[in-house]
Amino acid sequence: METAASANLDEVCRWLIERRTDPLRLDAQDLPALGQGVRLVLALPLTARRAVLCAVWLLGDGDESACVLSGQLRFVAHPSSSELMVTFRGRTAMAMTTAVLYRRAHHVVGQLLQLIAESIGAAAAPSRPRQVAF
Repeated sequence: METAASANLDEVCRWLIERRTDPLRLDAQDLPALGQGVRLVLALPLTARRAVLCAVWLLGDGDESACVLSGQLRFVAHPSSSELMVTFRGRTAMAMTTAVLYRRAHHVVGQLLQLIAESIGAAAAPSRPRQVAF
């Protein structure tokens, strides 16, 4: 599964490292296909000239040992544009091995990739200075 993101690899690395020390908590509204709260846990990213790889786990919120999904995020920069592709390869937890749950996991991954791409883009966007009246 993959999606496009408008960011550069430096922004991706910065976001991955920040999220490593401050894991993203996602609730059921963030990933409606999953229908439960989870934490996005990341490993240290590995970098190359035009790519960044990072191991990822979705852990059940409240039960740190309940792994819902695990795998690898891959961010690959296009050689001539500012877009990059975000790809996920991984596995679902044993509880999600039936066909219906497997298809739902496919939707969860799509929602997760979109959420990650939007989060990186939002973090990279320059913040406007706020005007304060004295």
